[in-house]
Amino acid sequence: MTSTTHRGQGFAAAWTRTFGASPNVPRANPRLAIALATVALLGTGVAAAAWQVNDRITQDEIRRVQDRLGNDGTVTGRLNDLNRDFNRKLQIDPQGGSTPEMIAAPTGDEALDTMLPSTTVVAIDQLCTAGAATMLGQQQQQLCRELANTELAQYRFSMRMFERASQNYSRLKQLEDRRRGLSADDYANIQYNTNEVLALTALMDNDRDRYNTYMAAYDARVAHIKNSQAALTRNALKGGGSLSLPTF
Repeated sequence: MTSTTHRGQGFAAAWTRTFGASPNVPRANPRLAIALATVALLGTGVAAAAWQVNDRITQDEIRRVQDRLGNDGTVTGRLNDLNRDFNRKLQIDPQGGSTPEMIAAPTGDEALDTMLPSTTVVAIDQLCTAGAATMLGQQQQQLCRELANTELAQYRFSMRMFERASQNYSRLKQLEDRRRGLSADDYANIQYNTNEVLALTALMDNDRDRYNTYMAAYDARVAHIKNSQAALTRNALKGGGSLSLPTF
């Protein structure tokens, strides 16, 4: 007690020497002191409760992190688990079997030449001979030449598309043979192979559409020429109507 009083007097003397006046420190009311002590005790309890809550949340977070880890309790183990799951989802069953054989091209007497539809070559002047030296004769000869050239062009285009189909088949067989050599885990190369097959399929679809379009155009041209020949002959036999070809 004496030591406390002495320290209080020493503090008051130092204050007076520094500021020139004695400190006016109010005395604590006994009731105020009791209230402050109560608040301090309650604050300690609240802090302890808050610490317990925070500690429980921390423990829950730790458990969630542990659940996210792999079987061996490490991040590396979890990454390995994710990698296995990812690979399993991307796995594609290897393709088995073999590519169906392409229909064999005719051979022997049934074989087709790529340029000539017949082994007997007939010159165009012999195929479309000159008729009477009249306008009708000249027109009929011209129509005959156009008809022969159109049919020859249609034949040659069909043969070129046949060769193209053979090339596409060879390419498709190569892709399928390569795919059969891949394992189920080689999903990157399998996907690349799939993209190549899709691109080839799109090209084959385009070739088919192009072939059908050209064939339809050739057929329409042949029909138009034949109708023109028939019309000119009919008009000549009737002795009426125009003998000139229509222009469009």
